[in-house]
Amino acid sequence: MITHIVLFQLQEPEVHAPIICKLLQGLKDKIPQICTLQTGVDFMRSERSYDMALIVTFRNREDLEIYDKHSDHAEVRKYIHAHRLASKTVDFED
Repeated sequence: MITHIVLFQLQEPEVHAPIICKLLQGLKDKIPQICTLQTGVDFMRSERSYDMALIVTFRNREDLEIYDKHSDHAEVRKYIHAHRLASKTVDFED
């Protein structure tokens, strides 16, 4: 199993985080390689916090590659890149 985690810092997170969560959640129905997909908006707002998170699982690395290159993912990524300040990612196998 592959777990893909992305943390986002956003411009105007109160506006863009809910939109991005909805766009990302919509990928579950469009990309069959996704096993599970979770999004969430941070409520702590600490100095270490990012504004939102994405956690996606895949059966294998090949499925992650398909997701990464999928046209629907590319469209969501365009919106995210237009409104993000920073992001961090971790991909691990368990």
